[in-house]
Amino acid sequence: MTSISSFFFDGKIVQVVNACISGGMATIKDARTFPLDDLDDYLSNCREKSFIICCNPLSFHQDIVYLPPAASRQYDKLVRAEAQKLHAELTSFSTFHTAVGQATIDSKVFNKIAVFSYVDDFLSSFLSIFNNHGKVISHIYAAPYSIFKLIALTCLDDATQARIFIASLPGEKLLLVGENNELEFIRKIPSSDAELLPIDFQNINMTLDYCFQTLRVRPVEAVMLDQTEISDEQSALLSVPLRFSLPAVLANVPHDVITDYIAPLAAALHYFRSPRVGNILPSDYVAFTTHKKLLTAAAILMLVLTLLLGGYLVTETMIIYELKSKIGRLRIELSGSGSEIATFNKLDAEVNLLKQPLDFTNKYNSSTNPAKALAALVLPVSPEYVIKGITIQSGVGPLPVRIVGAINVSGYSNTQASFEKLVSHVAKLAGYAVSSSSVDIKQKTFSIQTRYSSGGQQTK
Repeated sequence: MTSISSFFFDGKIVQVVNACISGGMATIKDARTFPLDDLDDYLSNCREKSFIICCNPLSFHQDIVYLPPAASRQYDKLVRAEAQKLHAELTSFSTFHTAVGQATIDSKVFNKIAVFSYVDDFLSSFLSIFNNHGKVISHIYAAPYSIFKLIALTCLDDATQARIFIASLPGEKLLLVGENNELEFIRKIPSSDAELLPIDFQNINMTLDYCFQTLRVRPVEAVMLDQTEISDEQSALLSVPLRFSLPAVLANVPHDVITDYIAPLAAALHYFRSPRVGNILPSDYVAFTTHKKLLTAAAILMLVLTLLLGGYLVTETMIIYELKSKIGRLRIELSGSGSEIATFNKLDAEVNLLKQPLDFTNKYNSSTNPAKALAALVLPVSPEYVIKGITIQSGVGPLPVRIVGAINVSGYSNTQASFEKLVSHVAKLAGYAVSSSSVDIKQKTFSIQTRYSSGGQQTK
């Protein structure tokens, strides 16, 4: 069950609520109020690192702009540009916007967007205090928006109707006009009591008239965040029906906590439901915290790599030390084996002296005797052919033997038959293998190329 600490700043007073949601019900772990001067002491003793802030600036800008539905993905940029166009004095500011409905302008349908703009200087004053203590602000919500979203939970059954919501804050009341359960207009009126006073009813009626005349919105009822019973006199003072209601999520929260801490409580509950919606955290601070996280991660990574490198160097140093020890032991062992080395060198020299005659003998033995090749070349005497020459090339291994001659028979077929008969005879001679043969039918000459091996077997 995750909890969050929500801060609300109201002039010189700070309110802190630590809340969580379980089973759709809110639970308050702690709620306290203290002077703004004590905030440093509180943060110094606080163990939590991340917080949300709910603020209620005295001055802000609210506008209605109309944008085409097709450009909805670009609304953040377009809304900011429209706010700067309407308020040239805005330079560094944050905005949030809500789509409250649609309108037809010149036969074209546009989305009706309510835009709320806040100057970053006001927001930065809170951020600097937390940053000095190493604390991170994850979200900032405007109190009117988070309170509106909380009261709107009581109208989910008929969310399309326009309504005016009423909430009490210290020294003032918030009048929040919404359409389709989205905030459209904010009005703050001074008020000295949490209950509705006669002057409050006058201000509510004036706000309703403004909605009719300027915003073209007609709230069907007024809803106040409270559990007080409605009197007939109160109902008669307003031009629309009035009712008091609390959302079910607050069923387990004491009434005095709801009354006194509604702003930080509403911000905490909105954070649990939809944290990104309505967040007005300045972009510069978001970039700063992002860079800080990246630098922290990089520093941790460098530390890990340094430790790994240190471990690797220690391991390599130990390995080198062991190798040096082994080399030292081997040197000691080799220093006592001088006589063995001298004997080896002497034998090696003698082997080198005998190597040359041995190589010559091996080479000679490996060569085939040409006389054997000629003696093995036994050809039958026949009047069909005449041997004109035999060429033998000496060397190592099988000897190339070439036989050339002429055929003495008439007719092409007889010439070819006599030649093939001679080639077949040569191929059958022991130690001979025919590698190629050719015959010139017209000239009646032939050539037979063979290889002879003295092993007595035909070479392959």
